[in-house]
Amino acid sequence: MIISHIVAVSRNFVIGRNNKLPWKMPEDSNYFHKVTDGHIVIMGRKNYEANGKALKNRTNIVITRTEAFKPKDALVTDSISNALSIARSYLPEEIFIVGGGEIYKQTIELVNRIYITVIGTEITGDTYYPWISFSDYHIISSIKKIGDEENPFDHTYYILEKK
Repeated sequence: MIISHIVAVSRNFVIGRNNKLPWKMPEDSNYFHKVTDGHIVIMGRKNYEANGKALKNRTNIVITRTEAFKPKDALVTDSISNALSIARSYLPEEIFIVGGGEIYKQTIELVNRIYITVIGTEITGDTYYPWISFSDYHIISSIKKIGDEENPFDHTYYILEKK
């Protein structure tokens, strides 16, 4: 079983500002949905709340210590290890950890693969992805895209695997 992160980062590794994405990149959103469709996704409560609902066509597992948090459309647990145990019980080929910042930070050493979109700009934010060196990974693929009217920044989709 593969444990993966999927994330979009600015060049300075910002992933969020005020519990929202700090950019509008519909192409990257479509990529995220295509890659994670039909899979198990694990996220923190704030990430879930930023969406306002579970991601469609995925088994959503939310990590929180807030006992009153009980969404009807997601499984809830209080730790990363419990979330991974729940996910493993489905016997998936791949599990996606989809954020936020604290969940990425706490799981960076556990992942085998990272789907990382690097947005070609530096942005001010309050949530960061853990700094990684691409030299610590095999680059399985990279696809560079030029910004356009709907997607204002150049961006590159990478799939990285631990060496």
